Amino acid sequence: MADSSKVLSLVYDDSGSIIYLNVDGAVQENFPQKFVKLENPNRIYFDINDSILIGPKQQIVFDKSNIKEVRLAQFSTNPNVVRAVITYDENFDTSKIKLVNLNGNVLVQAGANKLSNEYFNKIYDEAPEPHTYNGIVANSQVIKKVALPEVKQEGSAAALEEINKAFSASTLNNSDGKTYDSIVSVDISSDLKLRTKYFINGYYIKNGGLLVSGLGQMTTAKMFTLDYPNRVVIDLPNTYVDKKIRNKELLMCPDASCKDRAKIGQFEFNKARIVVTTETPEKYIPVYSSDAQSMLLINADKLNHTTLSAVSSNIQQAYVKKINSKTAELILQFTAPVVHSILRDDKSLNMYLFNVKSYNEPELIKTFNNTAYKNMTLSLLPQIGVKSTLKVSKDDVIQISQSIDGKAIKILYTKSATQQTQPVEKTDAPKKPPIKNKVVIDPGHGGSDYGAIREGINEKDITLDMSQRVASILKSKGYKVALTRTDDIYLGLQERCDYTEAENPEIFVSIHVNSAVATEPSGLETHYYHENSIKLAEIIQKHLVKEIDSKDRGILKSKFYVINHTDVPAVLVETGFLSNADERAELVTDKRKQATAKAIAEGIMEYLKKK
Repeated sequence: MADSSKVLSLVYDDSGSIIYLNVDGAVQENFPQKFVKLENPNRIYFDINDSILIGPKQQIVFDKSNIKEVRLAQFSTNPNVVRAVITYDENFDTSKIKLVNLNGNVLVQAGANKLSNEYFNKIYDEAPEPHTYNGIVANSQVIKKVALPEVKQEGSAAALEEINKAFSASTLNNSDGKTYDSIVSVDISSDLKLRTKYFINGYYIKNGGLLVSGLGQMTTAKMFTLDYPNRVVIDLPNTYVDKKIRNKELLMCPDASCKDRAKIGQFEFNKARIVVTTETPEKYIPVYSSDAQSMLLINADKLNHTTLSAVSSNIQQAYVKKINSKTAELILQFTAPVVHSILRDDKSLNMYLFNVKSYNEPELIKTFNNTAYKNMTLSLLPQIGVKSTLKVSKDDVIQISQSIDGKAIKILYTKSATQQTQPVEKTDAPKKPPIKNKVVIDPGHGGSDYGAIREGINEKDITLDMSQRVASILKSKGYKVALTRTDDIYLGLQERCDYTEAENPEIFVSIHVNSAVATEPSGLETHYYHENSIKLAEIIQKHLVKEIDSKDRGILKSKFYVINHTDVPAVLVETGFLSNADERAELVTDKRKQATAKAIAEGIMEYLKKK
């Protein structure tokens, strides 16, 4: 018998009229098909069969809406049934309420807004102005924490009767004149000016980090550090903190030698602030859950990546859309919900996608090129996941949203006005002619950027070995050779282009190993972009096919960054597929490496002699 589904949280969105039940475990067979309508008071409910509610009953009270309340509780324990009840105004048209199966999670659409799997909630925001929210607004002044009656006899009629009482009108009246069935109410200050999107009621140490959780939609601002004493600070706009946990200091670990300590407080009437006092503030990173309901603030040295998610994910697709002359958005879609971290400094935006195991680099490069994201790079970090880096300036504004199912991330990147109007430096000095018979060889990837990985074999190691062999052959024939890297170090794509420009060669050749999701593809490819590189690509591909017994996949026009941003004839060589088991076995041998190096070197020499 399959395990029961776990209903983890009740989430509301105040701009999209959407209520979301995060469910761990498939509910395809037990997905609620319809509502049951009741009166006195007017309400409808639906059940999630074979499911267990994790934690206490949850209740959200709405203001400025025909929907008044949403309540979630364990209706029965034998069988396991979770019940959601929606209370509404007498004149409300219940046909507007729709149940949607969103990848096994339950989503209630309470209005006429269009819904899709690309529905996003903001999780990171650098915009300077405060935001207002329209539509359904959860009123923080009446949010209640509710406890279930104790079930003394599992499955008995008496127990069911007690549970059902939680779904009927109560005689408990609040000072605002409204009636709720809360057992424990939260004291919310009456001077709260704005409605908050997030209510923090959980704050404790877990796995060596500070775990913050609550109700609603979490959004964070840019993390920063302060001195005297050293501390790391992260603000949560539109957030209200339960008074019972404010300003309580927690040690970050049980070890007596540990001096790191954390506090959370209500920094402004609608902004929470988390402060960790530590000697190493630069090591702290925020890790966001896939449902945007919680955040783990932790020293990266103590982070156990295997505990973050039991589900592996891959980057499935990417889309870039230009909004205007200053702003562009990038959407990354994943095969499963993503646990991630966002780190922003004055020069870059870094995201760690902890449970992402693979991505199609050529396709992503094609997507990024000629867009505001053209300098974004991705690196595969073993035992960690994928790191993405976007070069930005200090005054640029970044906003990041996450889809409601956790399977997509949207980055909204707005360039600063100074960056937009900054004139491009021009020089009238004539460009020096290339150094005759000089070649720049670029071993793909390196350092933290492993490239393709299969069965413990790293692309970066193969490309460096092949490149050094090409350089050795060319030097023995009297050619001048410069390598962008001679060791296992990380180099950005623009750094490789800048190095090439400084070396002023006649040609540029980047060496890579291909990979694919499928295991069948194999063969040799040579890529070019500018017209002045076609002949070089044709000659090198001819020699590769001559020397190596593998499929001729031809020459291809591609927007790889390093060949797109290099003025001299430039090509990128894909020397085989690491994802193909047979070809992978050959690529690691000295025979295949030397044959590949010989082919590339002979292609280079033929081209330079004919030039």
